[in-house]
Order: sequence, then structure tokens, then C-alpha cells
Amino acid sequence: MDSRKESILQSIIEEHICSACPVGSKSLAEFLGFSPATIRSEMAELEREGLITQPYTSAGRVPTEKGYRYYIDNVKPDTNFTYDKNFDLNSGVDKILKLISSASGGATSFCVTPKSIVYSGLSDTLGQKDFENQEKVIRFAKIIDNLADFIKSLEFDKALVVRTYVGEENPYRYARDFSCVVTCFPLESQPCVLGVIGPTRLRYKNIIPLLNKLSRDLSKTQLLKGPFESMYKDIYWSGE
Repeated sequence: MDSRKESILQSIIEEHICSACPVGSKSLAEFLGFSPATIRSEMAELEREGLITQPYTSAGRVPTEKGYRYYIDNVKPDTNFTYDKNFDLNSGVDKILKLISSASGGATSFCVTPKSIVYSGLSDTLGQKDFENQEKVIRFAKIIDNLADFIKSLEFDKALVVRTYVGEENPYRYARDFSCVVTCFPLESQPCVLGVIGPTRLRYKNIIPLLNKLSRDLSKTQLLKGPFESMYKDIYWSGE
């Protein structure tokens, strides 16, 4: 993909993540420096490639799951990511989960160990435009009610790699309308899963480097350590 088309796709995705609305050529022209006609031409090509779609006639465009996947795979991660100066890693699991939820744009964050399941941000998630459909609310609630089963359906990397599952990429049947960003790291040789789930328009650019740093820092601390059971023996490290 050439740089102009990639810039337009990235702008559509990031604008839609913030607004939850279709994005038009005129709004993009205001800050990209291309004419609306040029942007419309590139948008038509992006649509033919299956990266964006028009939800209804005369609307702007929204990203498809394929578009989000391209964005996630091609946006360079922030390797110099640092916590906000007011954040203390030792302030507890609740504060960590609130940080994750906020960074993701109000999605539901969770921490799952063999001993406990904790989550945060559910009311903020369900209050978003994406959840005006009651059936979608019910599907999301089923994921949260069954977080242990949801976690068991995912795969993790031994090298503390943050994984993303967008829409249909989710193996858990109730999660196929949503996106999940997740990492698993060892605590006393047992897995701890830290992640976030919400609409497909998560703030990937923020949440991926945050989870990457948290997984590495927490694996070196005593913050979440304790006597673990073997409840999650089904969670496995891929690549062994």
C-alpha cells in the first residue's frame, strides 16, 4: 500500500475509534492536505480491497475487521512507552485495570490468574454507542460472566507478546462482534492473563504498548504473586 492510501486508512480508523461515526472525505481533507476528490478516489480503492466499508448510502466510511488487522499489523509500536507520572505500579490491581480500561477507550479490562478473576470498566463499555443493540449487550455480558472459558479459548506466546483478536478472529463464539487485546505472563511459574475486551474500535495504538510494558514489569514484581492452583493448566504457551 502506498503512503497516501495508508495515511487515509489510518486516519479513517483513528477518527472512527474516537467518534464511533462514519468518516467522510471532507473531514479528512481538513487535516490530511489532500483534496476531497483525491480522498474519495482512494477510499473507493480501499473499499474494493475490503479495508473499509460504507454502512449506508451517502455515509462516510468505517473500517472493516480486515482494515483493523492491517492497522494493527502496520502501525509501529511505541518502544519508548512510559507510564503517566501519576501512576504507581504498586497501587494495586484495581488501579492497573482502570488504567488499561482508560487507555483502551473505555473497554472492559481484566486480570485472570488461577486464583482470581477481576475486571473493571463494564458499565463504561456498555454505555458506548456500540451497545445500542440489546442482543450485543447480552453477548458481551456472557463473555464477562464466563471470563475463565473465554481465556482458555485464546492462545498465548512464551515471549510475553501482546496478542490481538479482532471480531471473527476470536475463537470464543460470543466474542466475534468484539476485539480483545491480551497478554499472558508467568508469576511463580503460573500464568497471569491481563487484557481488555470491547468494541472493535479499541485504541490499539495506546493499549498494545501499555500491555506490553505492564506484562514485563509485573512479571518482575511481587504485586500479583501468591499461592496458585492448577486451575489454568489448559492455558498453554505456544511455540514450545
